Amino acid sequence: MRGIYAILDEKNFDFNKLDTIVEKMISRNIKYFQIRIKRKFSDNHYKIIKSINNICKDSNCHLILNDNIEIVKKLDLDGVHLGSEDLGIVKARKILGDSKIVGISCYNELSRAKHAEDSKASYVSFGSLYTTKTKKNFTMLEESIFFEAKKMIKIPTCLIGGINISNFHHVKKLKSDLIAISEGLSSEINLIEITKMYAENETIK
Repeated sequence: MRGIYAILDEKNFDFNKLDTIVEKMISRNIKYFQIRIKRKFSDNHYKIIKSINNICKDSNCHLILNDNIEIVKKLDLDGVHLGSEDLGIVKARKILGDSKIVGISCYNELSRAKHAEDSKASYVSFGSLYTTKTKKNFTMLEESIFFEAKKMIKIPTCLIGGINISNFHHVKKLKSDLIAISEGLSSEINLIEITKMYAENETIK
């Protein structure tokens, strides 16, 4: 797993136009997407997720859903991302099987990252790297913790939190496998510029 990881949050994107937004992102070589819905799922949410899932499958991209393992299984999405209060990795694996992506938020905790790897997580996410408007309560990440984690674990890493066009060059230098961005991709201009910066001296896989 490697590349820009688009976090599609209702706060930052118009979900009624999400299929068009995702298609534009795919055209800019973004391969990983996470839909984040922090309220009760509506029929429209199901319709949108099904549409995005079809687009991703047709383009050999990966759609991950935040939190909701049952919907991932029901709609045959590519995986789930779990936070501190969600169902554990082991239980998620029992429900989804070994082939699905199971990501976990580690915030700034090395022990949590190691436990995630031992529990067969697909990737671990660290953040918040910068202040962010997407989440109300967040823990700031010390870069030294991330560097230590890179030495300690072998599964892919992800950096998240407040990443945008103004700090992207620095983030790229930290050499995370995945770079998760939400609000920073919410305008077409920023999408184009960030994907250009990522593509510099980089082969997107």
